[in-house]
Amino acid sequence: LSSRLLHTLAGAFLAYCVCIVRDSRACARSAAPSLSTTTAAAARPSAAELASPPLRPSAAFRTASSPPPEQADTAWCSSSPPTTGSELSVKDVAFGILTAKNLVQSRVHAQQLSWLPQARDVVFYSEADLEALQPTVALEPPPKEELVGGGAWKNFPALMDLHKRFPRHAWIFFCDDDTYVYMGNLLAMLGSYHEERDWYIGLYWTPRIDMEWKEVHIAYASGGAGYALSRPMLARLSETMPQCHTRYTRWAGDIRVGKCVNDLGVRVRAEAGFHHESHDKYEWDNTGGGHPYGHLSHKASAHKRPPITFHHLQPTQLELYYRMQFVRHRRPDGAVEAYDFGEFMLREFSGYSPQLRQHVRLLFGFSVELSGGGPRDAPNWRKDFSDPLYLRRLSADESSGEASFSLVVAKVPNVFDGDGCDVPLADTHRAPARQAADVRLQCTPCASAMVG
Repeated sequence: LSSRLLHTLAGAFLAYCVCIVRDSRACARSAAPSLSTTTAAAARPSAAELASPPLRPSAAFRTASSPPPEQADTAWCSSSPPTTGSELSVKDVAFGILTAKNLVQSRVHAQQLSWLPQARDVVFYSEADLEALQPTVALEPPPKEELVGGGAWKNFPALMDLHKRFPRHAWIFFCDDDTYVYMGNLLAMLGSYHEERDWYIGLYWTPRIDMEWKEVHIAYASGGAGYALSRPMLARLSETMPQCHTRYTRWAGDIRVGKCVNDLGVRVRAEAGFHHESHDKYEWDNTGGGHPYGHLSHKASAHKRPPITFHHLQPTQLELYYRMQFVRHRRPDGAVEAYDFGEFMLREFSGYSPQLRQHVRLLFGFSVELSGGGPRDAPNWRKDFSDPLYLRRLSADESSGEASFSLVVAKVPNVFDGDGCDVPLADTHRAPARQAADVRLQCTPCASAMVG
């Protein structure tokens, strides 16, 4: 990208940054602009959203074209830093993770190197006791289980064990070993709910029309995307789960949990932010992702709430999400600061460069898109740069004033195989072999967006 466009990006894409220092106190510095900036407290559902959506069976995702992103007439600037709206912390949530012996050195290891160290109370559940992974609880299927090999039977005994281990925790969060969790975003979402009520929260899902839908017509929370149970909800479930464990033996594990919850008269609480797949399987825009969020659709959005989870991830993808979320920086005195950009992931920021006649759109952390034309022309976005490389803090001689960061997203090679690093520099037809968009981020107490 040219230096002029880099200056445009530097002016247009200011962002909040949250600095987590060694003593775990969070200092938030607000900055400018977003097309729509919300806090967790503002994301409480309206009365209309509380109404149950039509119950439809799941099939293959339906793809729909995304409308043009919203454009901001003026920059928005808050006089106070964003808050979670709650004092909820990691000590209030216990985590249960489903895994298997052959996945410990790949998936689980990647979780341990990424988001999992932020959790305090974690238990792994498998078909066998794993010495290399502690604490691990070995589970056994019910006598008449019909899907022994698939592990669908693990949910109930795992939840019963979590209830016994952590009876005082406000929440239990349950997910798979190929799930990435944005811890701060999860806590902010749970903190917007009254923990003393019966809550079963997650990604709204329904059985597949060619499978379980033939037997059970319910909505449930996708297990892979992760779901949360409040303490009262899990206490009520603990009384009926033994019967559910022996009665429901032929469905997917998350459907079984949803049916057992439904038997108690409680329905799944659909929440934005949970994702059944990785980010690149969705079309991201500012429409909010629909209601119920993510169901029967390829659309996703960080407009209402930032991402909470992604699922079906390879170990390298788990590392990617962590690399683009956190920046660690060693100060001259030796202390290490960790900057958490989790609440801005995949938020949309856009601007226009009159010098280059280019619209520029940033999906924070993951892609930069360009569109030529005049300022009033409807953008036709080209996903030129969608290979996240790194997010780092600039050194002292590169920045001034408040903390500055560089977010680098590369251009995905489409002319040659690989990443272009081995292309001979003398080959003028392929030079430059590797291009990247460098987005400069500046954390300031309060600043307006400037373009140009």
